[in-house]
Amino acid sequence: MEKAARRLSQRYRIPGFRPGKAPRAVLERTLGKSALVQEALEQLLPDLYSETIEAESIEAIGQPQFELKSMEPLVVSATVPVRPTVDLKDYNALRAPRPTVETTEAQVEEALANLRRRYATLEPVERAVAWGDTVRADVTVSVDGQDEPHVEEGAEFAVVEGSTVSLPGFLERLIGLERGGPHTIEFDLPADFVAPDLAGKTAHYTVQLHEVKEEVLPDLDDDFANQLGEEDLKTADAVRERITTNVRVQAEAQAEGAYQEEILDLLIASSELDYPEVLVDREVDSMLDRESNHASHTPEELEKWLAQVGRTEEEVRDELRPAADIAVRRALVLGELAKLEGIEVEESEVDAEVDRMLDQFFGAGSGLEGDQKLQFRAMFDTPDSRASIRHQLMSAATLGRLVEIASADEAGEGDAPRARGTRRRRRSGEGAEEEATEATASETTASETTASETTETTEADAETT
Repeated sequence: MEKAARRLSQRYRIPGFRPGKAPRAVLERTLGKSALVQEALEQLLPDLYSETIEAESIEAIGQPQFELKSMEPLVVSATVPVRPTVDLKDYNALRAPRPTVETTEAQVEEALANLRRRYATLEPVERAVAWGDTVRADVTVSVDGQDEPHVEEGAEFAVVEGSTVSLPGFLERLIGLERGGPHTIEFDLPADFVAPDLAGKTAHYTVQLHEVKEEVLPDLDDDFANQLGEEDLKTADAVRERITTNVRVQAEAQAEGAYQEEILDLLIASSELDYPEVLVDREVDSMLDRESNHASHTPEELEKWLAQVGRTEEEVRDELRPAADIAVRRALVLGELAKLEGIEVEESEVDAEVDRMLDQFFGAGSGLEGDQKLQFRAMFDTPDSRASIRHQLMSAATLGRLVEIASADEAGEGDAPRARGTRRRRRSGEGAEEEATEATASETTASETTASETTETTEADAETT
């Protein structure tokens, strides 16, 4: 308190005393004892806190919250988030059957239709509007309480089931209308509509239909196959074979992703976790940043985004918290599994992934060479980017190892093999210091693919997604 008084007397001018010379009693009468206490604690607590967590071997991962219990004697409580504890129990006993993946002819036909739809033409028809049509119309819309209606002339849009044009409910009421007009449409917006100022109000439309166009798909023949521009897709049979393969690969990837999530949640359920809430708060911050397309970087942009979605920040955070808690749990058990299994990611693997991203972004035939390629590579090869890539590769490798453990019995294995493409240190007592495993692109297995990874495809392949 004496030191605090000397510091305060330097900062505050006390009538009748030179700076730094006012007695403590005078300062207490002038500024109040609470000011001295606050000043004293601001200097004392950081030192006491640092000494205490070091003496008690506490691994703090965030800032403490202090609570003054009493002054005579001085008793302060500090609550601090600490490093999580994760016990995976007997994770090697975890077992779950892999799902059986089956594809149907209907899925193949749907994928083929999607591909043909990309090359479809629109032809005018003399009939009422139906789902799948494209219309050209003059549209005037107003909502109760608005001063001016919104007018669009010659608007052209697709009438696709499940999509929204203008306001939800508008497309559904276009179905069955004939060319001409004007047609009058009125309906009430939902009470829970995303824009609060429009919720529950009546929308009024005037529509003059100028044209109704029907989508005409090209025939699946050899001529169509040649339009795709692929060297190995010159016949209709080749296109069907490629699409059939892609449908199966996509189904297998989706099943693998679901299987990974299943066994990861099984691992969480069989483990004991103790972690501070601050980790969930941080994950909510990250998710909010992604949801708002980085609008959370400034208070002004965040407020603007919240107004657009019609929710408060507290409401958004409450909605995100359950998913954030699951994400934290999954990250903790994966991190512990990687440590126990000694899974590492080599710098060469990060380099290879940077090269793959560069090729994917610019294309293998982009013609980038020499200094130009190095310049573009520097855009991808930053410390933050490498850390993110290393984390992704580590997660993928650890998930691959978990898949091998959980599906070991199906392969008749006593001890599941190690995931390829990663480096595994031997744990103490296992003999050699570390064991390296190598992989080529042709050796990559489905178990090495994370639930979020996608398969590179040609233009024709992409139509199956």
